[in-house]
Amino acid sequence: MSNSQSSTPKPKPHSEPVHEELYDHAHAGSETPPKRVICVAVDSSSHSEYAFNYCLDNIAKKDDQVVLLNCRPVPNYPVAFGISPYGDVSEWIDKVEEDAKAESHSLLKQFGATVLKKGIPCRAIALRGDPRDELVSKVNELGASLLVIGARGLGTFQRAVLGSVSDYAVHHANCAVLVSKKPTANV
Repeated sequence: MSNSQSSTPKPKPHSEPVHEELYDHAHAGSETPPKRVICVAVDSSSHSEYAFNYCLDNIAKKDDQVVLLNCRPVPNYPVAFGISPYGDVSEWIDKVEEDAKAESHSLLKQFGATVLKKGIPCRAIALRGDPRDELVSKVNELGASLLVIGARGLGTFQRAVLGSVSDYAVHHANCAVLVSKKPTANV
């Protein structure tokens, strides 16, 4: 093996999307499939929490299944042609990955516990990658009846520059999409 071959960086597993099922509390003891599969995109924002609560209070029933989805991003790090100007960043990437994974799993368990307290069957799935692509891909794969997602309240310019996960979902999901907007306080 020549030196040029040994120094060629190998593709990092950190660039691949990941779908990790934390738990599946389906209709315990029942062979009847859920009436509806309702996916709820959750993160740590107040917009997401509002959408989640709206779904539990107004939509989800005991014969449905709520599937919680949280998508963590792939960490970005400075690299050109596989070589970082900061040296070997693999340990840093691994730490960032583990921290993001732990945060995602904790968040899903917290929301999942609330769903289960209401007596509604629940699944929790941690995703990794671009939230637009991963959420829509998983929702379509699950054959969901509905996706509930919070609106961040981005302005026209921010949506144009950053893109909107909810807007993408509305146009690409194979099910109904409810974009829940958190009410603003009347001044």
